[in-house]
This record gives sequence, structure tokens and C-alpha cells, in this order.
Amino acid sequence: MSVAKSNNKRKWWKEAVVYQIYPASFLDSGAGTRPGWGDVPGITSKIDYLRDLGVDIVWLSPIYKSPQADMGYDISDYKDVDPMYGTLEDVDHLISELKKRNMKLMMDLVVNHTSDHHAWFLESRSSLDNPKRDWYIWKKPRMDADGTRAPPNNWSQILGEANSAWTYDAQTGEYYLALFTPEQPDLN
Repeated sequence: MSVAKSNNKRKWWKEAVVYQIYPASFLDSGAGTRPGWGDVPGITSKIDYLRDLGVDIVWLSPIYKSPQADMGYDISDYKDVDPMYGTLEDVDHLISELKKRNMKLMMDLVVNHTSDHHAWFLESRSSLDNPKRDWYIWKKPRMDADGTRAPPNNWSQILGEANSAWTYDAQTGEYYLALFTPEQPDLN
């Protein structure tokens, strides 16, 4: 087979129509725990509509367990669905219904940071010598001439109200990096 022939082969992922759904504002079926917020059953109920629009792949923004400091982008458990969106069974049903229509599901997975409620961070924060300490970015404070504690550098936060991207942890006396919000410590 010549190179020219192999390059002409159509690739589904190059031609597919991807439709991103922000679940909180899509459709509330009434099945979730937060009235007025969209949920997975609401998405499932609109699959035929999405198919009729020509959608091949549903891209779902985060629905994992989260304290919701940043609309689900602060994940506290990667293995479970936040009850406000439904259950793991609801996701299984969504996948099954998409599959019946030759559609695919793409889950938005946040791997830059976790929630400050995530078990990994709680362990990391528990002591300076915890095995998960280096799973996050920790730095000692900078001290000015007067002996006043300051963040390690002048990095700024992308979101949130704080100016510094560094959040002080009184328990261990160090700062952790949180580029988005203090509730979203960055993974190392």
C-alpha cells in the first residue's frame, strides 16, 4: 500500500461532530439532588435530539464528586459521580443509549489539580514526610527582612479572589501551589 492511499483513509475522530455539554445547565430531569441543575438522566433524554443534530460524540464536562468550588473542576473523587448529577448507573445507562445510536461519550478529565477535599491532598497535607507529600507542589515560605512570611514567588492565580497562586498551610508551615483557586491544589 502506498503512503498516498493510506493517507486518504477516513478517520472517524477527524470527521466526527463533537458536542460539549456543561451538565449543570443542560437539562434537569428531576433525578439529581439539586433542583434546577442539569443531570445525567436529562442528558440521556436528549440523545435522539443530539443524534438528529448530527452529533457523533458527546463531550461531558466534569460530573465527578466535587465540593463545587469551581463547577466540578475541583474533583474530590475520580471514581464516583456527584449526586447532583445522578449515579454511576445513570452514566452506564447514558453510555448504553449512546452506543445504541453509534455515538460516543468523551468525559472531561481534570488532571492538573484536584479538590482540596480529595483524599490524596488530605494525605499530602497531613505531614511533611507523608508518602503523598510530593504528589502536590509544596514550597517553604520566603521570609522578608523583617521576618514576615511570604509566598515562595510572585506567581498569580488564574481564577479566584487571591492574588497569589500559593496558599499557606498552617499545619505544615508550607505553601501549596493552586493556580486556579485555593480549593484546587495543583498536582506535581
